[in-house]
Amino acid sequence: MTAQHDTTAVSSHDRILDAAEDLITTRGISAFTLDAVAQAAGVSKGGLLYHFSSKDSLISGLQRRMASRLVDTLQEAEKRSEPILQAFVRQLRHDYETGGQRFAALLLAREQPAPCQELQSLMTCLSRRSSKSGDSKPPLLLLAALGLILSSLARLPCPEPSQIEDLFDEMEAIAANLTD
Repeated sequence: MTAQHDTTAVSSHDRILDAAEDLITTRGISAFTLDAVAQAAGVSKGGLLYHFSSKDSLISGLQRRMASRLVDTLQEAEKRSEPILQAFVRQLRHDYETGGQRFAALLLAREQPAPCQELQSLMTCLSRRSSKSGDSKPPLLLLAALGLILSSLARLPCPEPSQIEDLFDEMEAIAANLTD
């Protein structure tokens, strides 16, 4: 019976995070309220508050999950001996192509009193592991890939959708030629 309760708790937790990501990407930050997230997740507001004690807690949960997903992606890349920056760009590309939902938490970063430590550590590690002393390409590539996701999430008209595939192709090629 306890195992069943734990499964339900995990399921509700993930449903809440999924609903929050979906709300942000489909309706924007202004629609990101605890009431709206609870309704979209199919839980009561009290149920949401059981898992996330505040809006800040929910934002942190979104950012921690995003960081965890990226860590998993990068660890898988390392197992395949793929450069981690290339894997990062590939993950961003995949997310861009599927609506940017997994990176929606980036839009909420300014809502937090302090940056998400897990996400901050991941980005610092990624930047350090990808950079050679004096080489500006890895951090430039990292920021360019993040910029494409953010421009998509912000619904900015530039770059043109027809250019995106070429940009990601070029970034992946550059990342493949940079050594970890």
